[in-house]
Amino acid sequence: MFINERTKPHDLLYYEALAARTSLTKVESRKFSTYKNGFEGEQMYDQLFDSIGHDNILIYRDVFLSVDNSVTQYDSLIISDKGIISNEIKNFTGSCTVRNGNWFRGDYPIPNNAFSQLNRAVGKLMELRNTAKADFNVSGKLVFPNDTFIFHSDDQSNWDKMILRSGLRDYFQQFNQTGIKAGNKAQYISRLISEHIVENTYFNPQIDKTRLKFGLYCGHCGSFNLNKTRFHLTCNKCGSVEYNETHLLRAMSDYKFLFYNQSMTRNDLLKFIDNDLHHKVISRALLKHCYINSKGRNTTYTFKYYDFDDAVRKSDVYMRYKDHN
Repeated sequence: MFINERTKPHDLLYYEALAARTSLTKVESRKFSTYKNGFEGEQMYDQLFDSIGHDNILIYRDVFLSVDNSVTQYDSLIISDKGIISNEIKNFTGSCTVRNGNWFRGDYPIPNNAFSQLNRAVGKLMELRNTAKADFNVSGKLVFPNDTFIFHSDDQSNWDKMILRSGLRDYFQQFNQTGIKAGNKAQYISRLISEHIVENTYFNPQIDKTRLKFGLYCGHCGSFNLNKTRFHLTCNKCGSVEYNETHLLRAMSDYKFLFYNQSMTRNDLLKFIDNDLHHKVISRALLKHCYINSKGRNTTYTFKYYDFDDAVRKSDVYMRYKDHN
């Protein structure tokens, strides 16, 4: 079973918020595309795994583990009584070739050797096992869920380290075998993993506020040209109608990832939305959707939810006033 939800990575949410409020540079556009493509590959992986079933095993998705004073990110960790398997998911497309241990797309080298990433991830899990003086198997596979990916290699042993889309269904099906289960040993491994999960320590964006367009924008087409009514804002470009609170949840989520780990006051949020809504509306939304951090005269707020989508799922924003696209 899936132990945790797979959420959009911090970097993807950052670039989504950034793209909504400024023109991206070429470097930013490439990074945005890379993170979006990677997340789409992880979704393909999850959807196929779901269709096959995974009741016999425990699966952690997109977690960061702190081992021996270093942090490693894992796309998927599959746990059973037999041990733990790291699946590093690569949403590659087109044709790739490995020659002399180096990856190429055509004649162009691909940085960040995927096999080296897998070896490091598996090695850290082995360190974790050895430090705990535990006894379980540790292994890993590179998983390529996109059916347009074609792989060539001058080393036949590389095929043992990877799963292409054509073999992914059979790979997942093996975890439904009777001999594979999540019993007491799997529960122990799971607890060991949980004890070492940490936040993403690599995410530390630095944004120039002068680049950003402040205000509220349409969730359907991205236009900042909105017409205000008492409870809704209507997009003058596409006609989409969204409740005020919907806009504020989106703004608070954007603020969280653009100014990560920075405090947010009511005035900060008012400036961020260019005073598009009355300060009393802002105050009510902050009290409802944020944790309050009081520091003398300066009260700051922390968004309760992971991101905008999480807020929409968990809040009652749609119970009274409906959005219309």
